[in-house]
Formats: sequence, structure tokens, C-alpha cells
Amino acid sequence: MTEAVRQNPPRHVSARGSAKAAAGADPQAGDAIDAEREAFDFRLAERAELLRESNAMRDMMLAQLKADDEALKKYIAMI
Repeated sequence: MTEAVRQNPPRHVSARGSAKAAAGADPQAGDAIDAEREAFDFRLAERAELLRESNAMRDMMLAQLKADDEALKKYIAMI
């Protein structure tokens, strides 16, 4: 058996400049690269929004714990 030879370098090795040069040679490759960039940007924006939401929920939880702690202190002081 012969092993398949990779004709293109791995994506993480290629630079954006060479990807743009390849896109200029083949318009479909440019469209594919643009679609991949848009998908990446969408995933990145979605992840950022999830992190913001997680931070907001954590802040609300901490505020509630602080309020609960104050209420408990006042209840203990009444005893």
C-alpha cells in the first residue's frame, strides 16, 4: 500500500497571504475561504455572547448571595 501524499500544506501552516493568492487563482476557493471566515466570526461572536451571559448570571448569583448573607446576619442579630 502506498500512503497518500498531501499536496497542500496543512491549513494551520499556510499564511493568509498565500490563501489570498490561491483565492485569486480560483474564485471558488476564495468563496470557500470567505464562507469559512464568516462561519468562524459567527462562532466567535456566539462564544463571546455566551461568555457575557455567563458573566452576567455569575454577577447576579453573587449579588443574591450577598443579599442572602446580609439577611442572615440581620436574622442572627435579632436572636
